[in-house]
Amino acid sequence: MKKNISLVLLIFILLSFSFITKANNFQQKFNFYKFLGSGGEYLMEYKLENMSLEEKVGQLFQIGFSTSTVNDQVRDMIENYHVGGVIYFSRNIESLEQTAELSNSLQQLALNSEGGIPLFISADQEGGTVTRLAGATHFPGNMALGAANDQDLTTEVAESTAAELKNLGINVNLAPVLDVNNNPDNPVIGVRSFGGDPELVAKLGAAYIKGLQSGGVIATAKHFPGHGDTDTDSHLDLPIIRHQRSRLNRVELYPFKKAIEAGVDSIMTAHVYFPAIEKKEGIPATLSKSVLTGLLRDELKFEGVIITDCMEMKAIVETFGTVEGAVKTIEAGSDTVLVSHSYQKQKNAIGAVIEAVKSGRISEKRIDASVKRILKLKAKRINLDQVDKADPAQIDFKSHKKLAEKLAEKSLTLVKNEDIFPLENIKEKKVTVIDFEMGRVSLAENEGEKNNLFVNYLNQKIISLDHIRLQNNAVLSFDDQQRIEASDLIIVCTYNATVNRYQAELAEKLAENNNILVLALRNPYDYQLIDKTQAFITTYDYSPASQKAAANFILGKIEAKGKLPVSVD
Repeated sequence: MKKNISLVLLIFILLSFSFITKANNFQQKFNFYKFLGSGGEYLMEYKLENMSLEEKVGQLFQIGFSTSTVNDQVRDMIENYHVGGVIYFSRNIESLEQTAELSNSLQQLALNSEGGIPLFISADQEGGTVTRLAGATHFPGNMALGAANDQDLTTEVAESTAAELKNLGINVNLAPVLDVNNNPDNPVIGVRSFGGDPELVAKLGAAYIKGLQSGGVIATAKHFPGHGDTDTDSHLDLPIIRHQRSRLNRVELYPFKKAIEAGVDSIMTAHVYFPAIEKKEGIPATLSKSVLTGLLRDELKFEGVIITDCMEMKAIVETFGTVEGAVKTIEAGSDTVLVSHSYQKQKNAIGAVIEAVKSGRISEKRIDASVKRILKLKAKRINLDQVDKADPAQIDFKSHKKLAEKLAEKSLTLVKNEDIFPLENIKEKKVTVIDFEMGRVSLAENEGEKNNLFVNYLNQKIISLDHIRLQNNAVLSFDDQQRIEASDLIIVCTYNATVNRYQAELAEKLAENNNILVLALRNPYDYQLIDKTQAFITTYDYSPASQKAAANFILGKIEAKGKLPVSVD
């Protein structure tokens, strides 16, 4: 009992230091007895009552910046615009130690600023094709998890991801993707999805959320109400999903319902127009009160934080604009507005929301509701008054690498096999690997070259291995053709051949006179372009563990255990 009383007194003393009166900012007197009676709830109210309108509105914004250290712009946004969070992209990441130091510096800056509220620090660490953190474990992505179809393994991967994020000072993962990818032509979701079955997506999504949040990291289910059945990338234009509400309930919305039941902390909106929900033409879900308040809040009873996708994507920029969009999304029901790039747009958007409150367009009560949700989540996952120091030395990379390899082996999928496997005496045969430059398929992915490590893995074991690297649409030279004709097996590594059709066309042409294995290093839908080719396997992404698994399968060391989580027929 004495120990409990001492703990309460200690908390009170610490809180007192947090609520020191600031110049020109009258502070309401802290009521110790109310704090004892209601604890965290009163603390939220106290914080809120002592925030200026500018501080409240700032908490509703999460911003990006362009450097790997604290620059003048992000400093200004934290100290003078009171932003509630920042987002990391690859441009901010150089190494594990640098990332941890950046996180520590940003949190210290926020805690020492007026208001003293810690930051949400977020990243898109989905695994697979969308990973931001240099030096962190590159786990295979969602569709690999779908092919493995193992809830416990999914939770374990998410727990390990959370451990790495937390020790790098990142407290929000903008994952998992809960879009049901049932459109082979989807240019932005694809292998970022767990698959084409809403039951599978819901089951594995809930398992992933459990793993992240049990590890102390905020999970963010995205992109509500669904971005899976589109053939347009919202980074570039406004997609439209025209399905009736009954179909949306059965497919698109189902994983999100299950995520809410699983207690997901946060949900990200989609810049997609749904005529069955929003009657006003051309209003994306991000700006729709019918979607965010009517459906997500009132109907689905979601009480957590709603965050927008980036408001600088063209689906917003070329319709309503980032600044007006920021006002409209808060009117619609969003709590956190994500502006990832432009410093000027960040300042203008915050100013526009403040002006909207002052003019009466948005009530301060509406702002308060979002701030309460934000503070509640920060208190739950971060701590309102002090933040644990990021320390990458605490990460168990060795066990995480083994886990990534376990997932890669369990997800590797043999889709077609016409007398190719098992390969006998493969180490003694002449093998030629043909691959293509692997560029950025979507703006959601990282920039930079993707290395075909598969060739390196094979080269360590096969005596006579030849490697031909082609640019798309390049013609095989006479020398290339001679090398191919002398081969016992030709492996063509496709990389999104559904867009780069030449890759599949080359494989099909060579299959007329040779034994051809197609290894799809990214997109299982490449199989739709295959007919004559004798064998087809897919890894679902180019993560090092997935490429190693493919090499080990060809060498006869492992079996292909995965099952396609999407239809490719």
